[in-house]
Amino acid sequence: MARGRPSKKGEIVSAAAGLFTKKGYQGTSIDQVVITAAVSKPTVYSNFPTKLVLWESVLEYFIEQADTEMTQVLADQQQARSAVNHKAIVNHQAFLVGWIALWKAWSSRSERLAVYRILLGEQHKMAASTVALFAQFEAVLERVLLAWLEIHQVSSEYFFALKAISKEAVLMPSLLNQTSLPVEALERQLAVIIDKKAE
Repeated sequence: MARGRPSKKGEIVSAAAGLFTKKGYQGTSIDQVVITAAVSKPTVYSNFPTKLVLWESVLEYFIEQADTEMTQVLADQQQARSAVNHKAIVNHQAFLVGWIALWKAWSSRSERLAVYRILLGEQHKMAASTVALFAQFEAVLERVLLAWLEIHQVSSEYFFALKAISKEAVLMPSLLNQTSLPVEALERQLAVIIDKKAE
């Protein structure tokens, strides 16, 4: 194989990733993957004996991609926090701005929304190994959110409530193609939770 040329397996995963994102699990066939990846059907099946195995490989790819992207978003938010701190911005405001930015970044990618739609909508077709991969997928978001709490010295005891509000206000509207809660309204809802620590 020529140096630098992507492997057939990688090409298949990349093609399948696009198809699963656009068409979902049920709407994606191995024949479509064969055409999109420009490989033979035996080549697909020699690497991925079932569609579920292929989906799990795509999910692993999405997890790696999400981890890289969200780590960068977290770093960008840390840099922005450093820039505003010496402008005397209230610490909670900086926390809320970054927290919402992390959720918006997570919810803005069509492939991540596809993962939720597939795993939540077609869970009955998935194996225990697929559900475990979905937990790893969500753990990427949890890791950066917990890091953001730690950076701002907000107690992790508020994590569940903050996450639940944010999921309903940002992620769910994205999944349902609805308008999300205005940022100011979301900030007020989240502030109620973290302001309790001052009581």
